[in-house]
Amino acid sequence: MTVRWELRAAPHPDTEAVVRPVWAGEPLDGLPAALADGLSPAYLAAAGFAGGLGQVLHLPGAPATVLLGLGPRPPAGAGPAAAAAAVRTAAAGLARAVRPYRHLAVHPPAAVPLRPLVEGYVLGGYRFVKYRSTAEAPPHQRIDLLAPDTEPARRSVAEGCDLAGAVLLARDLVNEPGEALTPPVFAERAAAVAERSGLVCEVWDAERIAAEKLGGLLGVSRGSLLPPRLVRLGYRPAGWSRRIALVGKGVTFDAGGLSLKPNAHLAGMKADMAGAAAVLGAMSALGALGCRVAVDAWLPLTENMPNADPIRVGDVLVMRDGTTVEICHADAEGRLIMADALVLAGETAPDAIIDLATLTDAAAVALGRRIAAVMGTDRALLDALTSAAERAGEPLWPLPLPDAYRPQLRSKVADLVNYTLGTRHGTALLAGLFLREFVPAGVPWAHLDIQGTALCEADDGEWVAGGTGFGVRTLIELLTAPPTT
Repeated sequence: MTVRWELRAAPHPDTEAVVRPVWAGEPLDGLPAALADGLSPAYLAAAGFAGGLGQVLHLPGAPATVLLGLGPRPPAGAGPAAAAAAVRTAAAGLARAVRPYRHLAVHPPAAVPLRPLVEGYVLGGYRFVKYRSTAEAPPHQRIDLLAPDTEPARRSVAEGCDLAGAVLLARDLVNEPGEALTPPVFAERAAAVAERSGLVCEVWDAERIAAEKLGGLLGVSRGSLLPPRLVRLGYRPAGWSRRIALVGKGVTFDAGGLSLKPNAHLAGMKADMAGAAAVLGAMSALGALGCRVAVDAWLPLTENMPNADPIRVGDVLVMRDGTTVEICHADAEGRLIMADALVLAGETAPDAIIDLATLTDAAAVALGRRIAAVMGTDRALLDALTSAAERAGEPLWPLPLPDAYRPQLRSKVADLVNYTLGTRHGTALLAGLFLREFVPAGVPWAHLDIQGTALCEADDGEWVAGGTGFGVRTLIELLTAPPTT
């Protein structure tokens, strides 16, 4: 869906429908008198409209009126994030309900910024139709926001579009079939995004990866007929003083290697690069959103396949920093490629490292499909991330990294095992502990396990079926937040 936004004092004569957001249980102020007179509580009850979050009621007229429920108004002490979340979610539902219209006007709720309305509407209207032979062309809509045309209002609209566009970039990548988005193709897409977004981009091929001694990435890629890639992106704003490193897992298809997944588990494995997609999406919008922090991103890209010369159970790989890892499970490959990237990130001496990965089913089992796990070594960084995630509408739940579990990573023949055989317990924590081994001491680090949140099965608020782009908004919120003193 292509949307053109304009700020206006009154609806345009060609407007087909006027959207009026309402809080549940509050009067329907501002409606035309003739229409308001007929909207008795009994009529609304019969129509099933109570102003619940995302509820939509179409009322005839010229132009038509569309009531949009925002749910109960958040209490005064809830802060602006609560109202913004309600508007974002409601606007996403609105986008799906008014697709037939080409020219709309929206009365924004009082005291709520325009950014979440624009953001939610664009996210909710997203559809991935590239491979549908009979799909109609995405509709073009014009939406007039009935609000004063001020610089803050224009900035809010632009920020909402830029933020949503970054999420849609990640969604498009996740939704691509594995045969279409191979490691070399992903790297090409990343380079194109970097050029458009003013980012520095460096792509390492298999020879450079071998020369840099990225044993994890090189080992996992041995099972694929396609070569790996390592993408490094850089963002440098004027006057920066802090630098953050991002790492995103980029397994473009995960068949499990020699530890081949059952067929039922292969569904959705094209999304095993959702961490890399989220990092690329976030990087694409930093300049437009005025990020003042320097950011480096590391995207290790490979397939995990049983072709060619795959790593075997019992093999030993040597990571970038010289750590040796015994392969106990070929389907625990994500942590191998992430280990190399974390070492690379640490070598640049950043102020913090944040990684995103679809790493463990255990995180999804524990937290479901709407909440991602976060763990790490620095309480201030974890608090900043969870706060940013709450504001962005992408909730995180902290998990521990218990030192008492560290002995389970010991190998009898190498420094570490990549998977602890014989246990089904605490596997998300063991994966986090494995990654921690490759983070320099003293560098704040946080790990987001987004296994459960990378895909969704059906439309749900600002999510639509398919790739969610989870993590993009959290990273952007964190990186663009005003510095604390």
